[in-house]
Amino acid sequence: MRARSLKSEIAEVVQLSHSTIEAASGQLADYYKTIPHGELSERIRMSFDAFDTNKNMTLDRNELREALAEMGKRPSDDELDVLFQEWDLDGNGTIEPDEFDHMVRQSLSIQHTCTCRVCVKNQEDLAAKEAAEVKAIQDAETAKEAALKKSASGKGQALAPKTKSGRDLKK
Repeated sequence: MRARSLKSEIAEVVQLSHSTIEAASGQLADYYKTIPHGELSERIRMSFDAFDTNKNMTLDRNELREALAEMGKRPSDDELDVLFQEWDLDGNGTIEPDEFDHMVRQSLSIQHTCTCRVCVKNQEDLAAKEAAEVKAIQDAETAKEAALKKSASGKGQALAPKTKSGRDLKK
């Protein structure tokens, strides 16, 4: 009986902790939105440097896991895989400072566009997608025109004069 009561109390405390963390995270995100861009970039870079325990200017999986834990998040291995797929632009298995900057800004819902690697890659991806859509439309129009020409040329042959036996008349 006492064990169930204790489990219930623990579950309640854990739920309250999660609610508190969520509320604090929202307030913290609102606060960071008021910080000027350059100052926020400097703060993010200082955090990156603190999490980069081996000082190689990158965060590996363990360093990123620790960084996220200090931010109140405990990602699973699968969640880390997703983060690396999304943010490790060069696929080298580490997160560089500009990738980390964008990851933090996105998690705080702070807009950011510039000429850094992440923004350039996003712009290139968007341009490639738009170009593919334009090409698909052009290809469809070309195919439609070709089908119409083929259809029209087929009708023209059917209307050519024929002999009684069904052969085309020669000119």
